[in-house]
Amino acid sequence: MGDTGFVLEDYLYNYNTVLFWTKWLDDIKDSQKPDGDIPVVSPLHWRKMYQMWPCWKSTYPLVAWYLYQYYGDERVLADHYEGIAKLVEFLGAQADNHIIAKGLGDHMEPDRAAGYSNFRPQRTPVAITSTGFYYFDVWILAQAARILGKTADYHRYAALADNIRKAYNGKFLNQDTHQYATGSQTANAMSLHLGLVPQEKQAAVLKNLVDDIMLKNDGHLSTGILGTSSLEQVLGESGRADVMYRIATKTTYPSWGFTISKGATTVWESFEVDSQKPYPVSHNMKMFGSTEKFFYKDLAGIGLGEAGFKQIRIKPCIVGDLTYAKASLKTVRGLIAVDWKIAGGSLDMQVTLPANSMGKVSIPKIQLKNVTITESGNTVWKDGSHVGKVLGITGGGETGDYVTFDVGSGHYLFQLSGQK
Repeated sequence: MGDTGFVLEDYLYNYNTVLFWTKWLDDIKDSQKPDGDIPVVSPLHWRKMYQMWPCWKSTYPLVAWYLYQYYGDERVLADHYEGIAKLVEFLGAQADNHIIAKGLGDHMEPDRAAGYSNFRPQRTPVAITSTGFYYFDVWILAQAARILGKTADYHRYAALADNIRKAYNGKFLNQDTHQYATGSQTANAMSLHLGLVPQEKQAAVLKNLVDDIMLKNDGHLSTGILGTSSLEQVLGESGRADVMYRIATKTTYPSWGFTISKGATTVWESFEVDSQKPYPVSHNMKMFGSTEKFFYKDLAGIGLGEAGFKQIRIKPCIVGDLTYAKASLKTVRGLIAVDWKIAGGSLDMQVTLPANSMGKVSIPKIQLKNVTITESGNTVWKDGSHVGKVLGITGGGETGDYVTFDVGSGHYLFQLSGQK
């Protein structure tokens, strides 16, 4: 169960599997107990596993939420609203002052010094991950209530989420060091990813996370299944895609590149050939496949603006020695495509947005000053302002690293040049 919830977006970027996942959500609902508990393996079979692993149970609301986000169909929230509410009530009954102490935690956390991974985490307390995902379950339920017009439920669950958030920060956030719990990568990254960090603390927590990766671990991750997905969600969104690129291109343990150097042609359950404890690992397992999010969202820059891609965000990150990226995504509205490359001190970027959609397209300035941008040969940006009239482009603005245009559906060919 849990593996899927943490990498579902990666599936959705690669495969049109919405019918499969909606059927699987029904399987989960069918296996739910009257008290709201759900198993950690579904459909039920000879292993009727109802262990108290809250993060794994969170797959139920996570899958429903991501399907709504990527397909824009409210029916998936309506069909599973009652089941998710029952799960939230069950999890709440396991909490002590909103803190859930039980769980599996950041499964298969790598130990760089020892060269193997641990079934249960050694650096990240189980309580922080269990409570963090309990909060996110409640937050999802509150959003579902708002979308479905259940106003009273929305206010009730939003208030509960706020109380969990306060208890979480009271328990785990060190106000002086800006570290969560032990200061592990997972503790800080997950707190940022799930929206638990107070706004005034976010920059400091992010700095702690980046320092741990770059200084303490020489550009390596030290995260299991939960923390790895959070790294890929947080670093690009926070303007540090360069750090995620460093992680993704490492070839020493622990990294995807290390497994490739050992002959891997699939994604493994851990970053070593054979785990010395507690058991031999699978060499074909989806759980660390979460890096696909980074490829699509950050390197190509294809992101959601509104559910169902009614509003589309295009914002590629230029990182490291990367000089080009190309990706496409078939959505419910049609094809989204991005193709960018740097050559001769300028950037060419082709963007395709489907019919009946709007987008914000951000053109990286590639560290140039006084940039000029053309679209199909027509100047659309010059001297710090949107100029000219090109069909489909309705406005533009500039920030430190990007020029962003408001655009409608269509195919665009942007070229950026400027002074070094």
